[in-house]
Amino acid sequence: MKQTDINVTELRPLRVTCGLVTLLAVTLLLTGCSTMGPTVFLHQEYNFAYVERVAVVPFENLSNDQGAGARLTHLFMTELLSAEVFDIVEPGEVVKVLGKYSLPRTDLITVDQAKELGKSLNVQALIIGTVNESTENRASGGPATVVTLDVRMIETETGETIWSATNTEGSRTFLSSLFGTEQRSYSEVARRCVRKIIDTLID
Repeated sequence: MKQTDINVTELRPLRVTCGLVTLLAVTLLLTGCSTMGPTVFLHQEYNFAYVERVAVVPFENLSNDQGAGARLTHLFMTELLSAEVFDIVEPGEVVKVLGKYSLPRTDLITVDQAKELGKSLNVQALIIGTVNESTENRASGGPATVVTLDVRMIETETGETIWSATNTEGSRTFLSSLFGTEQRSYSEVARRCVRKIIDTLID
């Protein structure tokens, strides 16, 4: 049998290529965990064409980031208004009506309260949200900025949840994880998180 000589120098590019492929695969695995997409519930039997006017209740903030609830409520309303799908009650009117109720947390509205709010605000649905996580990092090499938002729509005739979505967005991108480049800003992360949630409702 003829013995084939193997040139060691020919194997080096192959080893380098395999190493890069492995590194890329691991990086994709690590960065992919933060971009899995929203978890969504959609009432299959409900006719969403019935919902014309909605009220966005100020989001409850369960994170350590003071002011995250107000910021993400405002951002959500802005993005929802730009979609031009619903008529949205003015925030001041919502706060005024909510003041009549003793709510320990705005995300724990009862069925009866949802029905009463629907009549008072003349809306077919309430949108309630919770900021579960909101961390900001300004250093490119530090921990990632992360926003986790949980939003649901309650139909005010029955008090039933007809849609809900939870999404987590982070500041790390594929390139920032691989090469240590600059991460997304907090505003970018928050906007991406909100837009992906809204897309599950209006798409």
